[in-house]
Amino acid sequence: MRIILFLLLLCSPAFAAEWTTYSNPRFGASVDIPPGFVNDVPASENGDGLVFHSADKQAELLVWGSNLTDGDFKLDSEIRLNRELDDDWQVSYRKESGSEWAVYSGSQSGRIMYARSVSSCKGTQAVHFRIEYPEAQKKDYDAIVERLSKSLKAGPASDCG
Repeated sequence: MRIILFLLLLCSPAFAAEWTTYSNPRFGASVDIPPGFVNDVPASENGDGLVFHSADKQAELLVWGSNLTDGDFKLDSEIRLNRELDDDWQVSYRKESGSEWAVYSGSQSGRIMYARSVSSCKGTQAVHFRIEYPEAQKKDYDAIVERLSKSLKAGPASDCG
């Protein structure tokens, strides 16, 4: 029995990796960050968000907030989607809830991309995440994308007038 307990304790660091939460006070964005993802890119000077990479550097997760210059979430979402199409992403999934949230996903050159945006600050801002990872790791990332999508929230923002 002691041997089994010892082996479980020895293996526990592998299971101890926990999700963390990134919060952006400027835009009120919060999202769960997967175990092993680290922010290894300097934060932008304006405090709009962070970039995280997986331990193997194969996946990239961007989390940020933005002001909607024309105050139209739906138009902003359309512009973001069109940028992906201009960059030759083959968008295969797209769904939106009017002016509340939008998601899209696609693939390109053996990679998968998934993006979600949520309206905030009475429709004058939005919070976003975008994750990109190898298509060969799709099964591993399905649950990660699901949790990211559920966890993205827009809360009180210091930049909300």
